[in-house]
Amino acid sequence: MTAFITVDEALRFKNAIYIDVRSPSEYKESTIVGAVNFPILNDEERAEVGTVYRKENHQKAISLGVKYASYKLPILYEQILDYQNKYEQIIFFCWRGGMRSRSVCDFLSMFNIPKVYQLVGGYKGYRKYIMDYFENKLDFFHFIMIHGLTGVGKTHILEDLSSEGMAVLNLEELAQNSGSVFGDIVFNGEPPSQKMFESKIFHKLFASMEKNIFVESESKRIGNVQIPEKIYRKMISGNHILINTSLDNRVKIILQDYIDHIDENKEKIVKALEHLRKKLGNEAVDNLLQKQSENAYTYIIKYLIEHYYDPLYQYSIDKYKEYDLEIYYEDIKTVAATLQDFVKSLKQQQ
Repeated sequence: MTAFITVDEALRFKNAIYIDVRSPSEYKESTIVGAVNFPILNDEERAEVGTVYRKENHQKAISLGVKYASYKLPILYEQILDYQNKYEQIIFFCWRGGMRSRSVCDFLSMFNIPKVYQLVGGYKGYRKYIMDYFENKLDFFHFIMIHGLTGVGKTHILEDLSSEGMAVLNLEELAQNSGSVFGDIVFNGEPPSQKMFESKIFHKLFASMEKNIFVESESKRIGNVQIPEKIYRKMISGNHILINTSLDNRVKIILQDYIDHIDENKEKIVKALEHLRKKLGNEAVDNLLQKQSENAYTYIIKYLIEHYYDPLYQYSIDKYKEYDLEIYYEDIKTVAATLQDFVKSLKQQQ
C-alpha cells in the first residue's frame, strides 16, 4: 500500500531524496530543490496522452500512458534499489500528487520496497507551502543588509561570514547573476526560473537556525528574477551597514572576480559594453572596446567604476540617511570580525 507524506513532514527529513516524475520540461521550469527527474512520460508522450484525453476519452488516455510508462519501470526499480542504500526516505511527486506519482508508488509497493512515499499535493502543494511560509513565517528573521559601491567586495564578505558560521543569504548566487550589466559572466550555472529562485530562498531560510541573517543590498530585480515582495520588505526593515575601501582595492577585487572568466566570455563583454552607448556615449564605448581588444581590463574596470557604476548606484547609498555601522577597510579579511561583533551586540538588544 502506498505511504503518503505531507510537505511539512517531508521537509523535516534529513536524508531524503525527492523524485520528480513529471516531464523534463516541467522539471526544468521548477522543481523541489535537490530533486532528481525520472519522467514517467517525456514531453512528447505527455502531449500525446493529453491530446487523446481531450479528443477521445479518459480511459484511452490512461491506457496510452500505461503503455509509455511500462518500459521505464524496470529501470526505475533498479534505481530505487540503489537509492535505498543511500537515503532514509524516497519521496515521489508529480504536479498535484495524482496519477503519475501514485502509479509509481503503487508499483513499488507491490514489491514491498520500504521507505517510499508519495508527496501529498505534489509540486503544487510544495509551492503553496513556500508561499504560505513567505506570507506568515518571516517574523522570526532579522536581516542585516550590507551596502557598498561596486567592487567593495560585498559578496566576498558574505562568503567570509558564512565560513565563520554566520547565517548568510547570498541572493546573487541563488539567482546566478550579480545584477549588473556584466552580471551573468562570473556565474557558470543556468539562471533559475522565478519559482526556482523562490524555492532556493525558502530552503535557505527554512534550514536556518539563526535569527540574524546577512544579505547583500540588492535592487528588487536580480537578472531575470525578482526578490519576493515579503522578503524584500523584511530586508529593508532590518539593519544597514555601509562598506567602503579605496578605489585601487575595488579595481583589484573586480579584476580578481572576473579574470578567470574573461577569455571564455569576450563576446559577452563586448555585447555588454555595446549596451552602454546610451549611458556613456559612442566615443567612450569605442575607447573601451579598443582597450578590451588590448586586454587592458584594469583600465576598463576603473573607468566603469568612475563613470558608470558610482554615478548609477550612489543614489542607493544616499537614500539611507544613517547607517547602523560604517566600515572602511584596507584588508577585506578584517571586515567579518567587525560584523560578528555587531551581531553580538545586536543579540543583546533583541
